[in-house]
This record gives sequence, structure tokens and C-alpha cells, in this order.
Amino acid sequence: MNKKIQITSVRRESVSPFSNTFNDFYHFVVRLTWPRFLASFILVFLLANLVFGLLYSLQVDSIAGIKSANFIEYFFFSVQTLATIGYGAMYPQTLYGHILVTIEAMVGLLSLGMFAALAFARLSLPKSRVIFSEVATISEFEGEMALMFRVANERNNLIIGAEVELSLLIQQTTQEGFSIRRIIDLDLVRNHTPMLALTWLVIHPINEKSPFIKFTQETLKQADFTLLVTIKGLDETVSQTIHSNHTYGYEDLRWNHRFVDLIRKDALNNTSSIDLTLINETVEVQHQ
Repeated sequence: MNKKIQITSVRRESVSPFSNTFNDFYHFVVRLTWPRFLASFILVFLLANLVFGLLYSLQVDSIAGIKSANFIEYFFFSVQTLATIGYGAMYPQTLYGHILVTIEAMVGLLSLGMFAALAFARLSLPKSRVIFSEVATISEFEGEMALMFRVANERNNLIIGAEVELSLLIQQTTQEGFSIRRIIDLDLVRNHTPMLALTWLVIHPINEKSPFIKFTQETLKQADFTLLVTIKGLDETVSQTIHSNHTYGYEDLRWNHRFVDLIRKDALNNTSSIDLTLINETVEVQHQ
């Protein structure tokens, strides 16, 4: 059975075990999901205060205003110092305490600026709301066989100058017997649209120029391949380039099917609407 070649899930072996995280910390943090980012912030904040609270408690009289020598008192004093709150009820009274407060204040200012910058960077990243049909169809279009799939803009705005590229990543054996993964660019009926507002039916004609012309349904089933789709354009709202991608394997292909129409027209009100919940819906083509 054909298995789709995975791209982003490939494990990368590096010279340094920390190269993917610490040497590229910004990229690592930006790629985190918001729940993980917030959880990391909470964890770092609590760990920092636990460490400084422990250091303060090493000298019992380092902090004035402490009601008892319990660790929790030193911990909450550390929270106030790290967050630059400073209620004034507790304050350092020894040289040791002043040195620790100075160090923690610098750590607090640096960490506050760093987390604020990272949060802003995450919020300012352009996010696409381009959706792809989960399936692609192979059927006749304009008198010849074609491979087709749909993309749509989920937002109520325009993507200016949207461009789509379709490539075939296939495992092949060279004449010398080497196994390679070859990328073949596939021709499209139209690879550019001035404005993507609704949906776009992307069509690759299966003709003498197409590598699919030599495959039958059975031979394609045995091939080790993946269809790679990339789309990019300018979001009119934020004036930033957005991009998205998707992959298709053999199990995602629907032979002799066509997509159902997404446009719904209301003759009474003379209006039209688009139902994106039907983006994956296909029907079998009845040959006459």
C-alpha cells in the first residue's frame, strides 16, 4: 500500500543535541503553540522565584518585614521583586539581601522585556486562513483527464495576487541503481489569481507533459509519492505575505469524482453564499 512521504515530521540528526532549540531559540519559541508558550512562561516564572526564594532563605534576616522564617514568605518577596511590584512591606536589610535583589531585578527586567518581545513577535506573525480540500479528484475536465483540488480563503477579505504551485515528490531509481526522491513541478491550467476571495479549483491536466500519464490507478497505488501544494499571496488587511501548504497521497485521491458546487444562490433575495463545509464533498461521475 502506498504511504504518503512525510516532509515536516522527518527526524533530523544534528551535530549538537541542542542545535534545534538553544541555537535557534527564537524560531523554537515562535513555533510553539500558545498553550505551550504560556505554560513555558508560567514554569520559568515559578522556577525563577523558587530559586531566588531559596537563596533569600539561606540568610534568615536578609529581608525585613518577614513575619516568619517560612520559605513561602521569601518566595512571595521574590515574586514582588521579579515582577517589580514592591509593596514596601518587605525589603532587603543586609548586604546579601541587597545583592540578591539587585540580581533579581536585572533578571526580572530582562525576562519581562524578552517575553514581551516574543509575545509581540508571535502576535505580529502573518497567519493564513487558507484551507485545502482534504481530497483531490482525478476525472475528465474539458475533454481530458485532470487532477483537481480546491483551496479557499476562510477569512472575509482578499488575498491579492495568490499563486499556487504543485509538485510531485516521488521515489525513483536512477540508471545507476541509486534510490532518490525526485521533485517534479506540475503544470497547472492556472497558477495565479488576481484576488482569492472565495474558492479556487486548482487543475493539473494529465496530458503528455504530465508524469501521471504513464500511471494507471493500480500502478499509482504502488508508487511512493506525495503531492506538494504551496500557496502564497498578500493579505489585504495586514499588507503582509501569507503562505500555506498541503500534501496529498494516494489515499487522498478520488478517481472519477468531481467536487460539488459550494455556491448557493437565493433567487428570492438575489444573493449568493458559499458553504465551506462542503469543500471536501465529491460525487461520482456517471459516464454515459
